Amino acid sequence: MKHFDYLCVGSISEALEIKHQHGTDAVFLAGGTDILLLAKKGIISPRLVISLRNIEELRGIRQTENKLVIGSGTTLRTLEKSKLIADCFPALHDAVSRMASVQIRNVATLGGNIINASPGADCAAPLLIYRAMVTLVNRQGKERSVPLKRFFTGFKRIDLKPDEIVKEFIIEIPPTGAGSAYLKLMKRQAMDLAHVGVGVYLSFGDNGHCEQALIGLATVAPTPIRAEPAEKYLQGRVIDQDSLSAAAEIAVGSISPIDDFRGRAWHKTEIVKTYIRRAGMLALSRSEN
Repeated sequence: MKHFDYLCVGSISEALEIKHQHGTDAVFLAGGTDILLLAKKGIISPRLVISLRNIEELRGIRQTENKLVIGSGTTLRTLEKSKLIADCFPALHDAVSRMASVQIRNVATLGGNIINASPGADCAAPLLIYRAMVTLVNRQGKERSVPLKRFFTGFKRIDLKPDEIVKEFIIEIPPTGAGSAYLKLMKRQAMDLAHVGVGVYLSFGDNGHCEQALIGLATVAPTPIRAEPAEKYLQGRVIDQDSLSAAAEIAVGSISPIDDFRGRAWHKTEIVKTYIRRAGMLALSRSEN
């Protein structure tokens, strides 16, 4: 790894000002679980690493009326231990509780997982099914909000300008009776990347039929995606094995898996279909609790 200077800052404005002064020679560090690996491999060679760890306004979980605000610097372990996350956003809890090790979850952040823009980012599919909004702030202090499904613009690309930082993620608290779940395929039972990730969210009307269905998929396209045609199919229907199986077949039209070290494309396609059924039934069972 090439030598670099390390600077720890205490505010968003300070971080952005220093980044502006150094341009592409500087990078932000949140947990460091991704960026240090990239530096060791020589993929990036920053001259200055700006640590965001001491910026309080980037950390924490808070509820405002019917919404939850999660700071981008909030660790995965904090999310895992949050009763509010476990009770109201079980798909996100599913994801963070199976990521890496406890040691890594103690430093890795939600923002880092999303900003890395990996097609297999574990937190992406759950946040997609909760229709998360990303709050960005620039050097002048001006904020803008972007739906997460539009934040990913391509493989390893996001809608983030050079003078911006990801401040927080905002998700609406689901209504009573909604259920959600996230499943991922791994070669190992722990500490492995997702070979396929599937999140399903279901809410229901008074007649028991599906009022809203949301399906998030990871590692089967250049970016994490929503399977919107399959979502539309489920709306207004009774949720059971048959309707989920039909939706899973429709969802295949939204994906474009490739052969890579994680598996063959045909196998990923079959796993997507299987996991939509399983995650859907798990979400259904959780909606009944």
